[in-house]
Amino acid sequence: MTRSHTTIARTAGALAAALVLAACGSDDARDAASVTTSTSGASVTDTSTDLGSIVIGWGDADSDTEITTPKPEDVTARCIGRGDDLAVDITAPHGWKIHARHGSQTLTVENTDQNLVAADIDTTNKFFDALQSVDWSKTDQIDIAATTDAPAGWKPIHSGRIQLSIHLDCR
Repeated sequence: MTRSHTTIARTAGALAAALVLAACGSDDARDAASVTTSTSGASVTDTSTDLGSIVIGWGDADSDTEITTPKPEDVTARCIGRGDDLAVDITAPHGWKIHARHGSQTLTVENTDQNLVAADIDTTNKFFDALQSVDWSKTDQIDIAATTDAPAGWKPIHSGRIQLSIHLDCR
């Protein structure tokens, strides 16, 4: 190979590697700018003491194994992508993990402490489409105020309802 062909091949290889790295978007994962209570104003539990709190859990009682109300600093939220490509991963005390993808009313929820395997839950309002439990209307933000049935495989010893109330700002 002549010197000019070698230079062209090296330049093409470097450009291809740069394009692959840019396309991966792996450098766009970041901690949420803030984790707060839901801004929807909707109550997800029957307990008035949960109003104004982050709520993550299932069942009927406030406890480590049912409904938890963690402080914002106790919740870790990672944002991946931006705009219509945004996805979030939430990790909360007592084993709760939640994954959401922009535009979807379906959340993936699991609890590692209770051996509740990851499962998709549909938060879609079955009666009124305009009411959305997962609000993606603000760019790079997600607001969740959802109450829905737990996955059948979780076999609850209580109501079996999942309650989630949280707001993430990924800007």
